[in-house]
Amino acid sequence: MKRRGFISPRIETKENFEAAFEGFADGKHKRAAVRKFEAELDANLDRLLKAYASGTWISSEYTDDIIHEHKTRTISKVPVDDHVIQWAACMHVEPLLCGTYIRRSCSCVKGRGTHDFMKLLSNDLGSNYLGTYYFVQLDAHHYFQHISHQLMKDRIRTKIKDPKLLAFLDEFIGSYYQGLPLGVKLSQILANFFLSKFDHEVTHIFNIAKDSEKMAYWRSRYVTDCFLTCRTEAQAAELAKGVEYLNRKFDRYVAEGLNDRYQRFADNMVTEHEDKCFLHLVTEIQIMILARDYYIEVNKNWNVRPVYDGGIDVCGYVFFHDTLQLRKRNKQALCREVAKCKKKGLSPEETRLKCASRIGFASHADTNNLLRKLDINMEKRLGTVIKNRKVNIPFKGMRYDQKRTFSEIVCKDGQDETPYKILLVDFIEDDSTIEKETVLVQVPDGNGGTKTEQQTRPKKRLAIRYKRIVKTTISTNDEGEEVENYEFEPEIDKKTGRPTGRDAEWYSYSGSSVLLDQASKDFTKEDLPCPTVITEFTNKQGKKFLKFT
Repeated sequence: MKRRGFISPRIETKENFEAAFEGFADGKHKRAAVRKFEAELDANLDRLLKAYASGTWISSEYTDDIIHEHKTRTISKVPVDDHVIQWAACMHVEPLLCGTYIRRSCSCVKGRGTHDFMKLLSNDLGSNYLGTYYFVQLDAHHYFQHISHQLMKDRIRTKIKDPKLLAFLDEFIGSYYQGLPLGVKLSQILANFFLSKFDHEVTHIFNIAKDSEKMAYWRSRYVTDCFLTCRTEAQAAELAKGVEYLNRKFDRYVAEGLNDRYQRFADNMVTEHEDKCFLHLVTEIQIMILARDYYIEVNKNWNVRPVYDGGIDVCGYVFFHDTLQLRKRNKQALCREVAKCKKKGLSPEETRLKCASRIGFASHADTNNLLRKLDINMEKRLGTVIKNRKVNIPFKGMRYDQKRTFSEIVCKDGQDETPYKILLVDFIEDDSTIEKETVLVQVPDGNGGTKTEQQTRPKKRLAIRYKRIVKTTISTNDEGEEVENYEFEPEIDKKTGRPTGRDAEWYSYSGSSVLLDQASKDFTKEDLPCPTVITEFTNKQGKKFLKFT
């Protein structure tokens, strides 16, 4: 591996430190610490530049935050000064180290994040069903915390020989009490580089073909394991071809390597193969090499199994040969968040904006049916827009996204009425577009008389326009009478998600015969607007009905 020197002269320039600050501060300019640093930007950058050039920089003390999200993580924080000077070094170290990674190392590399890893793994599984029939997933135990300082320093020296830069990196590595701090950009780059040599070794099956003794040992292990694990008639037929056949098969697997069947995302290593015994042996070597040469321990929950048996669960998704599913806990979290939005009365469009990050994450998997059930439309197709415009909205000036289900405003008998109180603004009686009824009508029989005939016609429905009352206060007017004042649910801006200062108006449909009868007989539009609660009662026969109260 060619070592590079004369890197520090490019690091210790004012332009490089300015670019480092802009890179770190991107999206963080509102933070108080960043604003304070930016207030005296030139002086601060000159100070950091001088510290690097003179080799007198010493890392600040870390502040650790413990985060509990499915598993406990320790996130380390440092002042802005540390971030900027580390970014200044990263801008020249990162391209140098990234050149040593295999293509299938997809973590902490620009343009090769989670979704790039997804595409690689999905393409492998989809294009080679038999070749990727089995898989094993290894996860390093507390990877960042268990990176050896001395081994990390030795690894850096295989690529860099600039004394000043090496001294800076050595000081950074030794500044943390154990391993590398999680939450610092330089740590991510070094952690990925730490296993880059291991990635090359895995894809070439650790070069055992170059050592005749190793090759003979692992070849005999493969043959023995094939006999010991024989369970099916197909496996027995393979064994019947003889030991020489198995030897040749093992030699072919080693010669092919794992170039397109191994990928790593940070400390998650996924390997696929068509032969379960061979994959077991490769996994055994991987665990041994990680422990012996890197002092990295692998979590013991690994096993070799077919892809169809539970799939490959990594990066929040579950990969199969023919489908990509969302991890169960991520799906449940999305459903809970959408349910909360619906409970608050948000429209599908408002819900989509509120849950945009989770919906965007889910949309990369095969979740069309899930999003449809959650009433989340991710496709802004012209046909959908035209269809929404053609919807027969009963009230002029209202939109389709102002529609609410009637059940959201129904208060059951005995419940607190406060959350269900509405201001009825308008109502219309028209024909239902969904429900129909069969009636008996008299029609001419053609002989001058009439006959009774069954006909199907739309049922009648009631459309109401209303505002939701969130607070009621009582005041006294000039004449000494008590007057109710109402505070309504505010309209939410779709782009910002913030209240607009206007009252939100909604409309709903109901086919309740009692409500229709009340609307036609008990009150008129001249009585509106008027506060009311739609209550659900149960009659003596046990049947439920709705009523304006």
